[in-house]
Amino acid sequence: MSNESEFESRRAALIAEITEAFDGVSRKDGTTLHEAIAMDAWESVEKQRAARCLDLETRWQDVPDDDIIACCSALSFLNEKGFRYYIPAFIICGLRHWGNDRNGILHSSQYHLLHDYPKSLRKSEPTAIASKYQFTDVQSKAVARLLRFLIDFDEIVGNPATVEAVERWERYANIGE
Repeated sequence: MSNESEFESRRAALIAEITEAFDGVSRKDGTTLHEAIAMDAWESVEKQRAARCLDLETRWQDVPDDDIIACCSALSFLNEKGFRYYIPAFIICGLRHWGNDRNGILHSSQYHLLHDYPKSLRKSEPTAIASKYQFTDVQSKAVARLLRFLIDFDEIVGNPATVEAVERWERYANIGE
């Protein structure tokens, strides 16, 4: 199998796995995408509430890629429920736009999945991150596979500390190489 066909095959499988693993995740009272951007811009509480009204979808699968691309910094401002709801949409958008991800959606997703703020990369543990976002075992496996995919196909993210953090996720999710 050529590297390109392996890439395409693994990317398609990863999109399917993430879609299935996170299917049914609800935003409930979680922070919304546009609300997070209003928070990032230090908007008033009233403007944050108004921005929340822009996000009408009830399934993360229905969040438009254009909204994710326009709100690419939102992951930093979402609460736990909002993060769990939007992270699969961010990941899949980034995977679909591989090679044309000018806003760094996948790198931002990877960063947030590997860092348990305010801890450093080396001190962040998948157990705490998965618990914080209430990831199920199936969702944790999908996250670990995503992180391995990024290490395998994006040379920018392959530094030793990141590889160690991904290996911790793989051990946590019981995924072997």
